Amino acid sequence: MSALTTGDVIGGAWRIVRPALGDEPGSEFRVEPAEGGAPRRLTLWRALRAPTPTELECFEHHVRAGEGLESPCLPSVEAVGFDAARESLWAVRAWQRGGESLPSALGGLQPIGLDLPILYSLAEQLAQTLAAAHAEGLVHGRLRPSRLLVAHTSSGMRLSLLDLGLETFRREHGQDWLRAPQLGADYAAPESGRPGPLSPAVDVFAFGLIVRDMLVTRKDGAWRGRWEPWVERAMASNPRARFGDLPEALRALRPVLRTLPDLPPPPPSNYDGEGTVIESFD
Repeated sequence: MSALTTGDVIGGAWRIVRPALGDEPGSEFRVEPAEGGAPRRLTLWRALRAPTPTELECFEHHVRAGEGLESPCLPSVEAVGFDAARESLWAVRAWQRGGESLPSALGGLQPIGLDLPILYSLAEQLAQTLAAAHAEGLVHGRLRPSRLLVAHTSSGMRLSLLDLGLETFRREHGQDWLRAPQLGADYAAPESGRPGPLSPAVDVFAFGLIVRDMLVTRKDGAWRGRWEPWVERAMASNPRARFGDLPEALRALRPVLRTLPDLPPPPPSNYDGEGTVIESFD
């Protein structure tokens, strides 16, 4: 399989600018139209064979399924195709300026953790987007932090959800030739390993773990013992023991977050109590 490098053109129209953070190296790129224009995001999915024209049309239908929701959290798909040299299906979407993956954003936090208003805003955006999808019969099915992009905007943190419709296509039409994601298995509900359609409960399971990832950014222990029961219910092994849907999970999360103290981190061990950090030469 030939790897994409800067300057390569895929689909006859999209020039590679540089790699972007994705599930695995070589799967995500920043691209520009070959004739010039605003940047876009290119994602590739490894295939064991070329799709038929009907399968490619079906793939496009599935990855565009969320566009009918007209959600600001679902970037529209501009083009799809199959690249024989890379043995991959691909899709081009809008590039989120100033955005980064959720794991990258959380990894750069200080010990104080994610601000509670931002945490709730991201959880709310994700829950509302998925609830709207579920109402239309759409299930993400492979929700994981690396498929969430976050960006600071003038109106606050904005979240983008990638790959809605992809897992349904893979399970229904590409089970034996479109490779499953290699990362994020911990976010897959236990029933995901069984064949057949997936219920919205699998997204409730993953939602609980993604909220957990945001909660554990508070490293000083100030939030410990307050949110764990909510996460345990969201990720119950029995789907019927989870929250009934994402609106219910979000409603249950609000009072939990209200109990969390929004306190500054403890002072360093060499703090003298009067605003001075005492130098240590140990």
